[in-house]
Amino acid sequence: MMSTREKHPKIHRIALVDNDPRALDSLSAVIASKVPTAYVVWTATSGCEAIERCQDANGHVSLLILDMSMEGLQGPATCRRLRLMGQRMPILGATSFSINSYRDKLVEAGAQGLVGKENADQLAQIIMRMCNGEVMEGFEPPALANLRISREAETTPALTVREEQIISLCAEGMLDRDIAERLGISEATIRKHMQSILRKLNCKTSRQAVALWVRSNAL
Repeated sequence: MMSTREKHPKIHRIALVDNDPRALDSLSAVIASKVPTAYVVWTATSGCEAIERCQDANGHVSLLILDMSMEGLQGPATCRRLRLMGQRMPILGATSFSINSYRDKLVEAGAQGLVGKENADQLAQIIMRMCNGEVMEGFEPPALANLRISREAETTPALTVREEQIISLCAEGMLDRDIAERLGISEATIRKHMQSILRKLNCKTSRQAVALWVRSNAL
């Protein structure tokens, strides 16, 4: 008689991104118990860490599950950055808050779906569907999302990952010295990056840039 493992080989590699270790443990448990063909290959606690892992040749995954509300790079910003890098894996947003608050922004960012964290059975079903190549209604397949976002980037200067980190932290009310300490760089480097941000966003002041950033990333 075949064992359950033999009936359902672990063929789908999943990565989890969430700044709450307890949420990572919970998502891992759902996958282990309810998604028989998948297993978690790596986890990350920030958008920047996820980007680094995806750039690693060993970081290839069948599905990336991405928390929406994180410190620094938020979920939609992380998703868009991955698309600009040409990453082709499906991306599933996950949130404990209202799905309607994030859906439109995540569609624009190039994800393939969005699900609440509270219903483990629903979450498992959607993970299985996406591992099998399905896309949730209203979302684009990864290839189309990559193409659209790369074309948009041709006419709109894109912020670098570091610039997105800095303006995100500014939007949280942090001062230059606090951001410098958080990121491990000098205040002069922060000011240099902010000059680049102002130029790309066509703003005269950092306050204007932050306001524009908040509006464009409103959740």
